[in-house]
Amino acid sequence: MQPPEASARASCMPRSRSLSLHLLGVTAIVLALAGAAVVGTVAAVLRWGPELVWKHMLENNAERVVDGLRFNAAGRPYEVQLKRKMLAAYEVLTRDCVYRVLDTDGTVLMSSDRARSAYALPGADFDPALRRFALTQDGEKLQVITERFEHEGRRMYVQVMRSERLQRIALDDDSQRVRSIIVGASIAAMLLFSVVVVLTLHRLLKPLRRAAAAAAAIDTDNLSTRLSLQEVPRELAPLFHSVNLALDRLEQGYRQQREFLATAAHELKTPLALMRGQVELGRISESGDHAMLLQDIDQMARQVHQLLHLAEASERQNYAMQDIDPYDILAQAGAQLERLAQRRRVRLVFIAADMHGGGHNRARIHADPGALSVLSKNLLENAIHHSPEGGAVTVHADESGLSVRDEGPGIPPEAMPHLYERFWRGPHRRDEGAGLGLSICAEIAKAHGWQLRAANVPGGALFEVLFRPAPAAQGAPQAASEPGAALPPAARPAAAS
Repeated sequence: MQPPEASARASCMPRSRSLSLHLLGVTAIVLALAGAAVVGTVAAVLRWGPELVWKHMLENNAERVVDGLRFNAAGRPYEVQLKRKMLAAYEVLTRDCVYRVLDTDGTVLMSSDRARSAYALPGADFDPALRRFALTQDGEKLQVITERFEHEGRRMYVQVMRSERLQRIALDDDSQRVRSIIVGASIAAMLLFSVVVVLTLHRLLKPLRRAAAAAAAIDTDNLSTRLSLQEVPRELAPLFHSVNLALDRLEQGYRQQREFLATAAHELKTPLALMRGQVELGRISESGDHAMLLQDIDQMARQVHQLLHLAEASERQNYAMQDIDPYDILAQAGAQLERLAQRRRVRLVFIAADMHGGGHNRARIHADPGALSVLSKNLLENAIHHSPEGGAVTVHADESGLSVRDEGPGIPPEAMPHLYERFWRGPHRRDEGAGLGLSICAEIAKAHGWQLRAANVPGGALFEVLFRPAPAAQGAPQAASEPGAALPPAARPAAAS
């Protein structure tokens, strides 16, 4: 018995159409149309075929007679050389099959029936312009064709007659045989085609049935199953491959979410346990413990706040794109972190953004202002925490990208591969931070198609965001260990002001 949820889903699903039945129906229609075409063709052949055959036969006989004519020295025909079968027909069937060779006046020069006059309409003389006509002789209808030819510059004519009686004898047997062959071949072809279509459909749909069974076995506990590409038709292979790629992304996202939840629970468990212990011991009245408890609460609130930022940054639908000035966003972020910089005795140095355009004419970019603000604050805060007392954090932003440079110890080579991992923190920041700042920056950069890079430069570390990265590098944050390698001029270290 199906659970209520499954029944509800089944009732809400649109009524599906059977691909097999649909293809079989289309095949049946095609077969019916093909059958109708065959029947129509046969009917047309039976209706107009004899006339076409008769015309072709008369023209062909006249051509053969002309080709077989032999002339004497005076240019007069005296013999016709034909194939034995045709020659016998002209010699025996003199009432049904005749040829006559004429001059321009209609005088018979040579004939198969020893006639003295040319074929002509009743009561009329020989008319060379009348190419084809019918006569009636002894109650039998005759078809006559007149063809003109020349020999040594002399114009002559050949007339060929064939009776309808002879034509009926020739066509009746052949037409019956042709009709039977056409009908039988049509029926056999339709049956064979139907069998081939059914077998082909069964074979083509077999991978789909196998894929449906494999897809039905996929759930949250079994995301590693993939659709098999074995014996899949070439036209369906891209579809199966795309589904497998989607399953890869789904499995990766599910695994990341599961790891994220486990790590977040672990990160929040320790401060919660400490606060619970302090509350249970009743020691929060002491000023030191009270301050420590507030610090733990602030730390946990910061972690929760960053978790929310990370969740929002991971969802593309949360972004509201508009044209903004990146320098203004970076300046606002710097103003918000000014107190932190003063407390840690670090100077924020802004490189003028109007060096490539000036004032209100600065170029703008298409981005989410809130997301760019979060990214800027995280990079600035990270640089402030890594700068020594009395140091400076140099920042710059324009239409091509933004950069943040500190004067700290730089990024250790072993830390480069882990910069954008969630909850990862460097050894010098074990006591503060949630390890999510750069992960949030990476998600924001990926959502915008930007390139996030990190590198060690003389006297510190440099983080830069390229708004117009190379096509091969779009959508993937990078960590570069070369000091200042391949950095745009706007992102290179500048003198503090």
